[in-house]
Amino acid sequence: MKAVARSQDNPNFIKMYHGNLEINVPRRLFRDGTANIIPSEEEAFRRTLRSRYPWLSRYALDEVMKGAREAMADHIERSKKAHERAREHLAHGRTRVALKILEDQLVDEPEDAEAWYAAAEVLFKLDRSEDAFRAMSRARSLSKTVSRKEP
Repeated sequence: MKAVARSQDNPNFIKMYHGNLEINVPRRLFRDGTANIIPSEEEAFRRTLRSRYPWLSRYALDEVMKGAREAMADHIERSKKAHERAREHLAHGRTRVALKILEDQLVDEPEDAEAWYAAAEVLFKLDRSEDAFRAMSRARSLSKTVSRKEP
């Protein structure tokens, strides 16, 4: 079973595991900001893997590539902020999921103006106008506070 590494500190590689083997997957393997693999980069990466780990079969390499895509997708998802994830759910009609994400975020970070703006959007979609106006008001007041603090 493959495990995805949770900390991805290196700007050039995504860490992933194939069994007990830790593999650093180059980020250049993927199209910008996606988990889509560039075919020419995939071939080069497979050659590198075959030279370093000659015991890996073609099927194992296929699994490594699948794991690399999953690791990158996981990294991209974890890199998104709460309001970004919530807006994606909202765009797909999952308003309750979006609201849950924002509620959790606002419990942890009550000064997050972007989360308050997104919460207002979700609340309007749920026909909770009064709550939406309060959320929008809170977001605006936080935005004004932040803009006054900036030099």
